Amino acid sequence: MEKRAAADATKCPFLRPAGADHLGAFPLGVYCRLPSGRMRIPSRDELARFCTTGYHRDCLAFRQARYLETAVTGLA
Repeated sequence: MEKRAAADATKCPFLRPAGADHLGAFPLGVYCRLPSGRMRIPSRDELARFCTTGYHRDCLAFRQARYLETAVTGLA
């Protein structure tokens, strides 16, 4: 149980698994669903470096999405 919680804490909150009907469109089986509704397919390197290791805050797409969230709500 603790291992799953630790793994969820290190995974990017925007990372989503691809459904079985979309596996051809998403070769790695995952995609990013950003708050703006935009979808992004991470490269294999990005997935290994940012998405699943806890370094997702260093990802450019993550930082842009967070900035836009705060700009829209007036916190930026």
